[in-house]
Amino acid sequence: MSITKDHILIEIVKDNPLLASVVDRFGISFSNWTLSIEQACEIEKVDVSLLIEMLKAFSENNYFPAEGLKQLPIESLIEYLIKTHIYYINSRLPHIEQFIDLLIAQYGNLDLQLYLLKDYFQEYKRDMLEHIRSEERTLFPYILKLIRASELENKTSSQIFNLLEKNAITQFINEHHHVEDELAEIRRRLNNYSEANNHKVQTATLFFELRMFELDLFTHSKVEDEILIPRAKEIESNLKSELLSKAKLN
Repeated sequence: MSITKDHILIEIVKDNPLLASVVDRFGISFSNWTLSIEQACEIEKVDVSLLIEMLKAFSENNYFPAEGLKQLPIESLIEYLIKTHIYYINSRLPHIEQFIDLLIAQYGNLDLQLYLLKDYFQEYKRDMLEHIRSEERTLFPYILKLIRASELENKTSSQIFNLLEKNAITQFINEHHHVEDELAEIRRRLNNYSEANNHKVQTATLFFELRMFELDLFTHSKVEDEILIPRAKEIESNLKSELLSKAKLN
């Protein structure tokens, strides 16, 4: 889908709930959805290039605007990822949890498996929140420090060494697990559950919400794994090379 700054927001998102969720997480008020992307972004102080690239990422299956995202500042990518975390915590996760609670309220006295589904989702939610905390407390600040260090003209060897000693990117990669895989497992369990029970309409709605979240997480992970981490590792590698060069001169 070709998306430009002149496209009207409401025309782009009206048939795609994922695109609507992207606009929503950027904090663009609904009253401005009748404006062009450029006009809405100017009013809401949103990076128009970042919003366009993320709309492209969610607009088509199997399409990921890697080249466009590589041209954006790393700070903008981190800003988007944090906005998405906030959206997950305040909107997507509570929304799914509400659907599960509604199923329990209606059918819990007849079907104890619904409580197992809720327990499994609660465990997933805890893992998801821990994943988010790890990124926002450790990974993102480390990457921002890498950027600042790379821009310093007169940095000392000790400054570089003390920063690289944290080795946060390698640690993150080693501990990183894809939370979308766990969500797919919840969806699989729900599918098996739905086939064995009569209340298919309600479970179909929950299934759809889980699928939308799964697609969202897939793109979120690609931004991290294919754009943010490689670019951060490149900065880290350049600083290591600079540290070695300084060591040879001493």
